[in-house]
Amino acid sequence: MKSFITFVVLALICFPGCEQKRSGGAPVALLNANINMGNRYQINKDGSYINFTTTMGGFPVIKGSVKGYQATLFYDPNDVMSTSATIRLSTNGFTTSHDKRDAEMHGEHFLHSAKYPAIWFQGTEVNISKDSGYFDLTGIINIKEVTKPATIRLEKPIMMPGAMNQQDLMIVSGSLSLNRSDFNLGATGDWAANEMLGDEIKIDFTFMCYSYTIEYLTSTFVKKDDGRDHPVGQVYTAVKEEGLESGLQLVKTLSKDDSFEDDDWPGHLANIGWILMVDGYGAESLPFYQLALDENSKHLPSLLRLGDAYTIAGQYDNALAHFEDELSLSARARFTHIPHMIKLLSSQFELKNMK
Repeated sequence: MKSFITFVVLALICFPGCEQKRSGGAPVALLNANINMGNRYQINKDGSYINFTTTMGGFPVIKGSVKGYQATLFYDPNDVMSTSATIRLSTNGFTTSHDKRDAEMHGEHFLHSAKYPAIWFQGTEVNISKDSGYFDLTGIINIKEVTKPATIRLEKPIMMPGAMNQQDLMIVSGSLSLNRSDFNLGATGDWAANEMLGDEIKIDFTFMCYSYTIEYLTSTFVKKDDGRDHPVGQVYTAVKEEGLESGLQLVKTLSKDDSFEDDDWPGHLANIGWILMVDGYGAESLPFYQLALDENSKHLPSLLRLGDAYTIAGQYDNALAHFEDELSLSARARFTHIPHMIKLLSSQFELKNMK
């Protein structure tokens, strides 16, 4: 492992003036500054599902589910108009529990999963229904080579603050209807002349979502671990109470301690950055992510959190550049909030880039 002494010295040189400051900074490229990271929710798949239905001969007899998906929702019950969502559906995750039918569905005449691994939806415009229990989230959906407008009807989410191990929980259900002809699904081969297969595809879902809270992260890291104070909690506390330089020096000390030297230090550093930025210390979190990436330039947790850290720190140009760089990661490694963040930071984004 590289010398953490060198890391700490570089960090103190590269991030001057951060030692005792809260997060902040002047936006340069930002066009929409209304970014509240605490209102971002990710899916807990243990309590979620996506189903779909279409017809054969006018009867809704073809039914299935989607096994592979990711989603991120931004939702504030006090500002429903700011709601947005990005959803990724894995095309090879569509199943009707019928092998022959599924093989056809994944083939080139329909989803063509080998060439198009994902369907993406990004919704950003809210229309409130006359029925106060619902609202429409309109945006765009990308299927194969086609991108078109789409609208999801959402039920009013159920909010449960602190309900899941001190994480905020949200339950949201919705539905979406698509015309398969609009996306060249079954438009070639023998299916093109088959009048039995219906055009409408109905998709419905319920997502259990969670938002990380500082209470959850504190209970995770500010504690005893194998009879010792957890290193992440120790450094986090040092930064809050004594400043950034104290936290960086503590990393140097702990990494040379016999009881910690065999630890996963890139992981520890990423988690130090994580708990700091969730607590609002975006600028202070940045050196720790950099240390982790100096140790391992492909350290995924650090890569996937650094853009958020820049945003919380108010370094919007750096955040935008990082989110755009993340597009080079494999699709399954990208966070689904990347389109949302790029659009907020630059107002320019094509969903097809997420392929």
